[in-house]
Amino acid sequence: MSAETGEVRFEIKEKVGVITVSNPDRLNVLSTRVLGELKESIFRVETEDGVRVVVIHGEGEKALAAGVDLNMVVDMGPGQAREFSRYVQDMLTKIESLPVPVIAAVSGFALGGGLELSLACDLIFVAENARLGLPETNLGIIPGWGGSIRLPRRVGLGRAKEMIFSGRMVEAAEAHAIGLADAVFPLERFMDEVMSYAIMLTKKSRYSLALAKSTVLRGMDASLEAGLALEREAFANCFASPDAREGISAFLEKREPVFE
Repeated sequence: MSAETGEVRFEIKEKVGVITVSNPDRLNVLSTRVLGELKESIFRVETEDGVRVVVIHGEGEKALAAGVDLNMVVDMGPGQAREFSRYVQDMLTKIESLPVPVIAAVSGFALGGGLELSLACDLIFVAENARLGLPETNLGIIPGWGGSIRLPRRVGLGRAKEMIFSGRMVEAAEAHAIGLADAVFPLERFMDEVMSYAIMLTKKSRYSLALAKSTVLRGMDASLEAGLALEREAFANCFASPDAREGISAFLEKREPVFE
């Protein structure tokens, strides 16, 4: 199943919702049109009951997205910039809060808004040719779509400051070493590896994955005591679903579980 919406495609492949930014001649730059179509695709994920995992990537091998279309922002005033930031931040927060795992698949560049889009995803998988960075200080601005908030949570305060202050790009190996990337795959089989992992996740209990995701995210800013309480309630809620009995029974019976 697929839908052509212009510069963003939404397809369902084996219960994986694949969102493709499709403007490779411009390195999949995030224009107003692309952002609007990306938002439509994200809302589609919520209405498609068959989607268990989402993969976001860019068409071709050169970029997930090489940042925002600078023609959109060059003449902005503070008020316009604030509203533009809020619009995209809300969309990326929507990605982060989806009840299914979301994987960013980065081949080539993920710069500026491209990296901020990736940081809103649960997992970041990169090809060996990946180059990631937040180069906004080179342009006299700062990240405005969550990069200065989410990057420290991924790589730590010091590394995040260094990357943001310098605006430099990190290559795939360094991204993996510092925790910015969760896996590195050879370019020639990159999307095959990403899809294989995504399809593996579709066989898990959708309910338990949703609870695990929300518990981890909510627990990030909680005290230890509050975090443990969140986990305790989520753990208890698992047993309100038939998936818990099916998963445990399947393990004891040495068979593959069939989750609802």
